[in-house]
Amino acid sequence: SVADNLKHCFFYSKFSTTSQQIMAACNEGDTFRFQNICGILSMSVEGNLSGYTISTPKKDALGYEFLQVKITDQEQIYKQYVGNPLLQMDGTVTGGEILVFLPEGTSFPGGFVIKFKEGDDYTKIFKYTEPVEIARGAIVDLGDITDGIQHYDNPFSADIKDLDANGNANCYIVTEPGGYKFKAVRGNSPISFLEEPDNAEVIWETWNDVSEVVPGSVVASASYAEDYIIIHTPDVLHPGNAIVAAKNADGKILWSWHIWVPKTPVTSGFYSGIMGEDIMDRNLGALVVTEANDTGIDPLSYGLMYQWGRKDPFTGSGVLNSNTLATWTGMDDVEAPGLISLEDAIANPRLLGHSNSGDWLDIENSSLWSETEKTIYDPCPPGYRVPKPLSAPFWSGDLTAEAGWGVNVAAGWLKLGSPDAAVFPIAGYRDDYTVAGISKVGSRTLYWTSRGSGVTASNANLRTDSGYKFGTAGKSRLGSVRCTTE
Repeated sequence: SVADNLKHCFFYSKFSTTSQQIMAACNEGDTFRFQNICGILSMSVEGNLSGYTISTPKKDALGYEFLQVKITDQEQIYKQYVGNPLLQMDGTVTGGEILVFLPEGTSFPGGFVIKFKEGDDYTKIFKYTEPVEIARGAIVDLGDITDGIQHYDNPFSADIKDLDANGNANCYIVTEPGGYKFKAVRGNSPISFLEEPDNAEVIWETWNDVSEVVPGSVVASASYAEDYIIIHTPDVLHPGNAIVAAKNADGKILWSWHIWVPKTPVTSGFYSGIMGEDIMDRNLGALVVTEANDTGIDPLSYGLMYQWGRKDPFTGSGVLNSNTLATWTGMDDVEAPGLISLEDAIANPRLLGHSNSGDWLDIENSSLWSETEKTIYDPCPPGYRVPKPLSAPFWSGDLTAEAGWGVNVAAGWLKLGSPDAAVFPIAGYRDDYTVAGISKVGSRTLYWTSRGSGVTASNANLRTDSGYKFGTAGKSRLGSVRCTTE
């Protein structure tokens, strides 16, 4: 496999993006001797598979735009001069056999991935997680890989709709049944991709009431492919909220997203300028709008609850004026014995750190939410953000002195603004020293702003027993969020 003349074999060419054998030739008088340039990755597969695309999770080079090789009678003088790397290659499945020709020295330390076509569509995937080294003239034979092939959820299918067309976020609103995708990036940053995601799954769901929640009723399935999270809803939508997580091959949660399926369309309006900006017509995660009537609000309007600075929600009350948490299915709440790290909060989106009248976070960080920009931890959907505490009635010293003020404790609501009033449920909160339960539903409620300072953060602190005014609370308390438009 080495040339025996002291000049050299020489090869310079475009490297095909379709896997093909490449050889170099050296002259011996009037004849040529051909030398292997590539090694071979070989495998076989059963089924009606027509073609494939191979790539690696770490985006390793499979080939190059051009390749120059010199081969002499000394193996160590073999050289390559290469152009830009090719990160994937296409090929055909012929008689159930797959031969992938790869240049000398190709290395896949994290293994590789092959997507298979049935006809014109990619429908199957094979993931090989062991390291692969390719030597010139050698064959790496994996044998029959049929048993390892899985269904492939193609994010580029025309049937998959793009949820982040208007921006990346930690929360996406779904209003029609079907398949959806969004980039597997951290929060609102379109370029902050996760490190080595392997799969995705639905980790918990709620209907925002106390019914027994059926698994898969809000989001039927979740998967990961090609830097995207892909979700599918049931054929008939069930209003509720679901959390979908991306995991690595070891099962660690890398990031999680809130999928919000409201019962009625989510809108926004200025509402007489009570927050200084346009605001959402309901609490974040609420399935319906809170209505100011005398019969009692719909508990589906309470929405979800958040520790200050966290992107992941927790359930609120599921019963009118009752300290009864809405039920859920899937991952349980876990109350930590004290403070937790930011890394723990990301990897355990149901873990509740806490301290009495203080923080949930072991290292104070008041930039998780921000007054100046929408951060990667902001929990609001595209086009919205956690509100800034502007000079406006809702963030005032005494709401009862403002136009349009009204409260009905028995019916569970308060309102503000004239002539256009916004209505808020008296949703209670999950206190910093009892984060596992909920309290004060029907008598107190708390709405976070994006301003944090030390172990506390600013909020509208609305209490039937001691006033309705702007204040502060420990960041570990779980309150409501009423998003404003960006």
